[in-house]
Amino acid sequence: MKKISLIISALILSMSFLFVSNVMADNLPETSTETTQSSKDENTELDNPYGNASKVTISRLKTKEEKIAYYTEALGGNKTNGVVLYWLNVVKDYSVPVCFVLLVIAALNFFIIGNKKLDRREKGFSMLVTLIVGLIVFQVLPFLFAIIVAGR
Repeated sequence: MKKISLIISALILSMSFLFVSNVMADNLPETSTETTQSSKDENTELDNPYGNASKVTISRLKTKEEKIAYYTEALGGNKTNGVVLYWLNVVKDYSVPVCFVLLVIAALNFFIIGNKKLDRREKGFSMLVTLIVGLIVFQVLPFLFAIIVAGR
């Protein structure tokens, strides 16, 4: 049973990375005349103070150094804060698929295997609670860090 659950979780994890890479590849700009038109449209979006200018700017940045430089500039020029916010965002992005796979394993232990073995039920329940709390913390941590840094 343990081998089957490991195979299923590995399959789910590989499928999630497959779909994430496809979504990211779909967002790449085309190299045609449409690119100049879309860049003009995005420039008009940036001029709109109520638009999603920060999302457009972040999606244009490609490398780690560019993103760290953007976060450093946004947080007042402190490079340490920029690096910390970059890594918090990386953890936020990758915590969702990892926690989802672990939640499936924990639910399997709690609901399926736990009917026969009480210790697996307790283990599954503790995993479920820990993963839900962890997922919430990982999603909120960059926001809290930005509020604390901006409040200084």
